[in-house]
Amino acid sequence: MKKYYTIYYLLFILLIMGAFASMAQNSYGLKIMGGVACAFGVLFLIELTSGLRANNNQDGYALTETLCLCLLSFIFALRIFYIHFPFVELLFAITVLLLVGLYIRKMRITYNLYLSRDRNFALVIVAFQLCIILFLLALVLVPFTPGTAEVLGVIAFIVLVGDLVAAFLRPGLTIDGENISVFTMIARIRDHSIVIVSLFLLFSLYTGLNRVGVLPGIYSDEFPQAYYKMIDGASAGKEKLINDKYPYQVFKDKYDLFVEHNNNKKQ
Repeated sequence: MKKYYTIYYLLFILLIMGAFASMAQNSYGLKIMGGVACAFGVLFLIELTSGLRANNNQDGYALTETLCLCLLSFIFALRIFYIHFPFVELLFAITVLLLVGLYIRKMRITYNLYLSRDRNFALVIVAFQLCIILFLLALVLVPFTPGTAEVLGVIAFIVLVGDLVAAFLRPGLTIDGENISVFTMIARIRDHSIVIVSLFLLFSLYTGLNRVGVLPGIYSDEFPQAYYKMIDGASAGKEKLINDKYPYQVFKDKYDLFVEHNNNKKQ
């Protein structure tokens, strides 16, 4: 996975550029962000296929994690482009909860592995994985209990910041004659925790700065804002089907007819 770090870095830069472009009310900003989400999905898919084709014994848990991240990337891309299909919320919830289970397992293994050597060292690494679990749980709870999700997100951010401070202050652990810091140990873990935490940090910083008015909201001018509110309602399960269509789909059909009618009149 480490061989893809350069690509991850470039995608993070593109994601930030797309977000700032969207905040500056440029319609192409969301397209960049959606493209980045798709690129993450393709990259995870390449990792997954490479792991499945390898002749050596691959860790099934690691492959499952990559599959989950691949699915989540494409689901986020669909959300950015406001594309909805039946049971996408259920697929999203199952995928995130599966990731939560994987990281709970990682947390337990990590703690047992380093407990006998240095309990505090083990706790710092476990706290790093705990913030990922809290962040993932917040994602699942957003459509159902936004207040609880927000509290979990804040707790996850506090845990992460405290963990980073503890990692700087904590001396390294000597393993096989080598002095290893917490950051080195985390970097050596063969999973995508650094990628997830990086995305979490970007999301948390944007949300916090947006709340206090430092950064504007993400902008899209393709459709009226009422359209996006109806999509959010459908994603949260608050909208009911009308003649096999969600209200936002009916709205879009009528809006397209309205735009087409106006264009014909101009011609």
